[in-house]
Parts: sequence; C-alpha cells; structure tokens
Amino acid sequence: MALPGEGAVGGLQAAFLIDADNFSDSVALNAAWLQVQARTGRVAVCRAYGGAQRLHTLATVWSSLGARTFPNLALEKNTTDAALIADAVALHFQQGVRLFAIASGDADFAPLAVRLREWGCEVWCFAMESTLFAGAQAYYDRVVRFAPSPVANAEPPASKPPFSAVVAAAAPAVTKPVVLPVPPAVAKNPPLAPRPAPAAPAPAPALVPASVTAKPPALPEEVARILKAIPALRETPQRLSEIVPVLRQKNILNQTKSTAFFARHAEHFKLSPVHQPTQLTYVPARVVPAAPVRPVVVEAPVPAVKAATPAVLSWTVTGRRKTVIPLSAQLHGLRSVLVQLALHRVTLADVLLAVPELLRGQPCALSAVAGRLRERGLLRSGDSALRILERHPGSFVIEMRSMPQAVIYLR
Repeated sequence: MALPGEGAVGGLQAAFLIDADNFSDSVALNAAWLQVQARTGRVAVCRAYGGAQRLHTLATVWSSLGARTFPNLALEKNTTDAALIADAVALHFQQGVRLFAIASGDADFAPLAVRLREWGCEVWCFAMESTLFAGAQAYYDRVVRFAPSPVANAEPPASKPPFSAVVAAAAPAVTKPVVLPVPPAVAKNPPLAPRPAPAAPAPAPALVPASVTAKPPALPEEVARILKAIPALRETPQRLSEIVPVLRQKNILNQTKSTAFFARHAEHFKLSPVHQPTQLTYVPARVVPAAPVRPVVVEAPVPAVKAATPAVLSWTVTGRRKTVIPLSAQLHGLRSVLVQLALHRVTLADVLLAVPELLRGQPCALSAVAGRLRERGLLRSGDSALRILERHPGSFVIEMRSMPQAVIYLR
C-alpha cells in the first residue's frame, strides 16, 4: 500500500499547476513538465487555469501534457489565482501531494508557496524571465527561468530599424555655442565723466567665529558593536533573518527577541514593516552645521505661540473588529492563504477611495480607517488595518504613540 504523498509505485506525488494567463510559452511548458517527470517518474496531476480564450488557444499543448483545464468563472474579477490556490491546498490534504510545480512568475503565489513548505511540501517555480517577480528564490525550493521561444515566421531584424537608430534620428541636433567677437572701442565718443565715489558703507558687525560643522554625537557602545559586526548596515537596509544569526554568534544578541532588542535603540535603527518586521535600517545621527553667531538685537519679548498639533480626525465606526471563528487545520490553512491573497490585491487607490479623508493630509484615527475598510469589504472583521497599510510604507505613516493611534497619507 502506498503511503500518503506517494504514488502507486512509491514515488513522490507531484502536481504541475499552470497559470496560463502568466505562463503560456508552449516550448517552456513542455520543458517544465519534463523536469517534473524526471524528478518523480510521473506527473500525477497536471492542471491549467486561465481565461477561456487563452486555454482554447493552447489546446494542443494541454493535449500533449494530458492537462485538465479550468477556465475562469464568469465574473468581472479574474479568478485564476484563487482557483489554483484552492486546488493546491485541496490536493495536499485530500490526495497527499507533496511536490508542487507552479508555472507562473506572479508574486500572488508566494504566500501559497510559503504555507505549502510549512506543511512539509517541496515547491518549485517555473517562470518566464520577463514575468518572474524579484526575490522569488526566497519563497520556493527551486526556481527555473525560461527565455522566450523564437517565434516562427518572424520578420528579419533588418526590416525594422534598431531602437538606438530611432532614438538618434528623433533626437535634436546638438548646437555648438557661437562666440561673437567683441567690438572695438569707438574712439570718437568722448570718455564719460567719472562717477563720484560712493560713500563708504557702514562697517558690518563682526561675526563671532564658529566651527564649520558640529562633531557627531558618540554612538552607544551596543550600537557601535552592531555596526562593527555588520558594516554593510551603514549603507543599505539588511534582512533580519540574515542579521540575527551573526549577532547571536558574536554574543551581541542573546536570547532576547530581536524586535525587542532593536526597539531599545529606536533612535538608531528602524524596523519595517511595523506589523511583522523583516528588515532593519540604520538611521545615522544628523550632523547640523553650526551657523555663525551674529549680533542679537534685544527687543521686547514676544510671547511664544505654541504650534497647534493637528487634531486626529475620526468618525463613527460601524464595522468593528470581531473574533475569527476557529476552524479545522485544513480549512484554517486554506483561509489563511486566501486572506493573504485578498490583502495583496488591495491597492493604494482602493484605500484612498474607501477613506477619502486621508487625501486632506490630516491624521485619521487608525480604528476609523479600519472600520471604513471593513465597510467596503477590503478588510475582514478579524484583521487589523496594519496588514494593508504596511504594504505601502512610502505612502502612509502610522503614529502608534499618539492617542488615538493615527494614519497620515504622504502625498
């Protein structure tokens, strides 16, 4: 009897799942299928997902691979990714598939790959070079790139001028500067009478000499040790997964949680994203040049006017956060993957359309923003709005220390 995850002959059960909207090169598809077959001896499941027209165009490819086709539902939204993800989770729990080969370079499948690997599966990615998302190697056990296949009956390159020639022809000619000769002085004109010398200006008040730049403040000993252990951190942000092992090896970071450790030095290091940090950035101390001291004219004291802090805008919230109903392990895994996919599809424009008050540049209460997102169906009742906002660090600032916690849109 075959064990779960094994085929009838004891080999590893494999599923080849194709996103035809993203990966449709017939030569590359056949090459990818052969690689999966060479690994397991047979491809137990081969399925293709996409629009009906695209699937029909590649009918001969599906026939040669023995693939079942699953066209999108008749909806306004593209359902290719969701259908592939749902089938992958079902294949693992119902049929014991342990090797998944996903033919797509779309980053939407990264959460699925991470979850399948947590469940003990081996996950491959086949993608075209032009569509593979950056950093795919971190999410898959193996990533295979394909170059586009040469198109039959393609026009020879000579029939179309190269791009550089088109740019050169369209660019305006460079105009050389023309140097005009200086006309000689005219001797007939009498010389002009000299102007009276201007009165000597009043001497300017002497400046008190000051140093050109201020000396940067000394770094705390622990911060200096971190930068000495990881000098690259001074130049570019580094991943926490790569920094923490080095710091533990050098006895700088002991059993303390990494986020709590760097929180002690929030003045020098910044963790991002806020909700689940994965990256560390060094914030160097700003050195302000010392300005020269000028004479101060003593005048009547003017009472200082304290700048008014912008009030946090809020409104009545109807969609409040609720507790998520617990599910079985299989359904919980499927729900987690689908929720991550749904949150990944929420764009910056969706947030601003749901909460137009952010466009004013005024701080808005985080709880009110979350309620509006839930009312528009962009956020589940059991999720925090930080899961959406932290995906746009260049557009939103989260003020966690203010009361109430606020969100500010950076225009």
